[in-house]
Amino acid sequence: MNRFFDFTPRQLKCITVLSGTIVIMGGYLLVRSYAFTPPDAPRLEVYLGEQQEFTGIFILDPNTAPADSLELLPGIGPVLTDRIVQFREHAPFETEIDITNVKGIGPKLYEKIKPYLRVRRW
Repeated sequence: MNRFFDFTPRQLKCITVLSGTIVIMGGYLLVRSYAFTPPDAPRLEVYLGEQQEFTGIFILDPNTAPADSLELLPGIGPVLTDRIVQFREHAPFETEIDITNVKGIGPKLYEKIKPYLRVRRW
């Protein structure tokens, strides 16, 4: 780097520290954006077995979520789960509203499951 630019050793050290800080902060913001759910997302009760009850928030990507996770969405059963999986194999969802293209998911059902969906854009 010093071959192309005429930086002093002190300036190079400053550039290195600033670059490292930017990388660390960028990584922190990336992890933070996926680690926390939005505060307005409703809580959903999940029952595992007869005695275990968990209440929490979860967000699913309909392009990558396993079928058994999709069945946890309100109003989505095994039939709709199979349709979602078959649909995403041919055309991945680009936005959350694209899930209404699946037969059986209309505007009312979409409004119920919308808080639990987030399509990741790479």
